[in-house]
Amino acid sequence: MNRLAHRRLARKLFSRDEAKRNRAAAALIATKDPRTTRRLERLLEGRGSDEGRAAAAHVLGFGGEAGVAGALVRRLADPEESVTVRAHAAEALGHLLQHEPVLAETRTTIGACLQDPESEVRFWCAFAAAALNLQELRARLERLRQDGAQVEGWWTVGEEASWALRCLDGEQDPPLPRAL
Repeated sequence: MNRLAHRRLARKLFSRDEAKRNRAAAALIATKDPRTTRRLERLLEGRGSDEGRAAAAHVLGFGGEAGVAGALVRRLADPEESVTVRAHAAEALGHLLQHEPVLAETRTTIGACLQDPESEVRFWCAFAAAALNLQELRARLERLRQDGAQVEGWWTVGEEASWALRCLDGEQDPPLPRAL
């Protein structure tokens, strides 16, 4: 795939059509192109639509280039950022860094965002804490077990925290809660 095709796919991340965004994201994940990765990082940190920037975070999270973690952490940590982008950045960090060293800034940001006012951000930070085996966040996850806020299309923050704790306890592939 040439550079022009990569650019076209990146532009499709900002489509109003969710299916078109998803197809473009899947194609971009498969490219493994450093220029495209840098472009997606700029798109994530730019001023485009929230849905497009969230899609860029998703692609970066599954792209396997750990060097983009800083951009994802910045988006997650920014309280002025949209909830959608912050939640996707948290999920992306959980996928991206599963087999990588997790720097202190990333650990601190995920931990702080477990107390975020937005339930979707708390939910995906619980996921990231489990995926990255952040044992130091165990006490915060314990407190979240009582969080009854529901995340659309998923389950409650408390159920996600309970699942995360099972992961931190070493349980291999604990069953996911039932989606609401």
